Amino acid sequence: MPVFAVAEGRLSRVKYQAGFPKLAIAACLDFAGITLDDVDVIVPGNKHHFLPRLVHNPVAGAVGGDLLPAGEHDYFGLQHKAWLYLQHRMSRSGPIAWATERLSGVFLQRKMPRLTPFVDHHTAHACSAWLTSGLDRAVAVTADNMGDGWSSKVFACEDGKATFLHGSTALHSAGQFYGEIAQLLGFHNLNAGKVTGLAAHGDPTVCYDLVEQLFAVTSERTGFQTPPLWTRSRGSGVYAKLRQHRPEDVAAATQKRLEDVVVAYVDEAVKRSGISDVVLAGGTFANVVVNQKILHLPNVSSVYIHPAMNDQGISMGAGLAWLAEQGHDINAGLPSIYLGPGYAEEDNLRALSASGLTFERPDDIAHAAAENLRDGHVVARYDGRLEYGPRALGNRTILYRADDPTVNDWLNRQLDRTEFMPFAPATLAEHADDCYLGTDGGKNAARYMTITFAVTDAMKARSAGVVHLDGTARPQLVHADDNPGYHAVLDAYHRLTGVPTLINTSFNMHGEPIVCSPGDAIRAFKRSNLPYMILGPFLVRQGPDHPQPYSPSTS
Repeated sequence: MPVFAVAEGRLSRVKYQAGFPKLAIAACLDFAGITLDDVDVIVPGNKHHFLPRLVHNPVAGAVGGDLLPAGEHDYFGLQHKAWLYLQHRMSRSGPIAWATERLSGVFLQRKMPRLTPFVDHHTAHACSAWLTSGLDRAVAVTADNMGDGWSSKVFACEDGKATFLHGSTALHSAGQFYGEIAQLLGFHNLNAGKVTGLAAHGDPTVCYDLVEQLFAVTSERTGFQTPPLWTRSRGSGVYAKLRQHRPEDVAAATQKRLEDVVVAYVDEAVKRSGISDVVLAGGTFANVVVNQKILHLPNVSSVYIHPAMNDQGISMGAGLAWLAEQGHDINAGLPSIYLGPGYAEEDNLRALSASGLTFERPDDIAHAAAENLRDGHVVARYDGRLEYGPRALGNRTILYRADDPTVNDWLNRQLDRTEFMPFAPATLAEHADDCYLGTDGGKNAARYMTITFAVTDAMKARSAGVVHLDGTARPQLVHADDNPGYHAVLDAYHRLTGVPTLINTSFNMHGEPIVCSPGDAIRAFKRSNLPYMILGPFLVRQGPDHPQPYSPSTS
């Protein structure tokens, strides 16, 4: 099973870092204590997607111009449309697919001669979900913008094999639809999740009739349909009409349409496969509300979403797919979500000593942190190894009490963020049923904050700061076996207050990746002017100018 994984951007400190992952590869080798010459096999995910990056990337030993420039993320732009269309042709033309795969292999093998055959993008996504779910039998559904000619695939997973059933080509894409609307509303499409948060502030019925013209499921419910690619423009047609509506209403209609179409597509996959346990991967399934709707389908028993559901998960999925092909029995749950770099106590102490900050080493750091949280202070937590995937799950996290309904405004301002969704709750797993409704079949997904649930009346009353306008929350259910130190903080806070939930938001400033090293943590701590931070065994504070603590009596 996986023992180490890290995204390049966490190391380079560039959010959404693209290109050849030289730092991540070096970190993997360093963790294992080996060099590239010691590696038996290297398994590449993506048969075709490497090529436009490899051609201009000197690290991969290639030369030439930039085939896919920074503007690739303009979903209305000519370059992106051309690449999208070429991806679609790959799914329909054997010679084009063969040629791009061969060229990618030539470039990669210059640097990595022990290359196995490529693993298809969506097969890697599917295996990342299935082979970390612990389920012997599942239907895997993938959906994103595009990859290796497709935007989505459905697989029946059993007897050690993932068998492709049907899918949708890159030309008709859930990720493209949602990303275009995100851009129309002024968001970068890699921040399309902001549309989900904004949606709860609007009325989906106002312009649903317009949005449904942009995205649909086929009559057989085995693929997606979108308007002709080359005529889509943010300044004309349906998009121009949408710009006349309030952003909140456009977001609400878009979210509702995504739910209606994707849920119908997954429902058909369940019926055709005859399998009721669903595993999901691909950037579309970062949409936690869609995931909740899938869980509530009458024919679905359980839903699991790979924690790195976006393209961060491709490398792990490719490796697991290759191992399964070799006959290895590897189908088990993730042993840990904390698969990134960790730092020794000496590293923390060295960084603190050079920081000028005041710190101590309490006998019981969980209790000390819980006391500060009870008293209304914000506490950042940096401990252990970095989380795998896009979510902060306790080791690179900012914690705060969940009963402050104003926290979304003032804490986001302090972190230079603009958000529409409330912060997510971290809840002791043993108290999940006291806080959330409809969790059957979704608790495993909730370990990784990948699904929403409706909240109980008690949760609304005592943890209003984490409840969205639609009466849901996106929890992390924290188990003592998964993260003893993090669980201890929540448990100590529960013993002091009777509340089993804290706010958990990622430890980073706006525009930055989640912190990785002790130095990253200290820089973010100082910039945010937070009052307290756990750094390994140390409790760090800065003041006396830190913000006044929240008082429930004044809310």
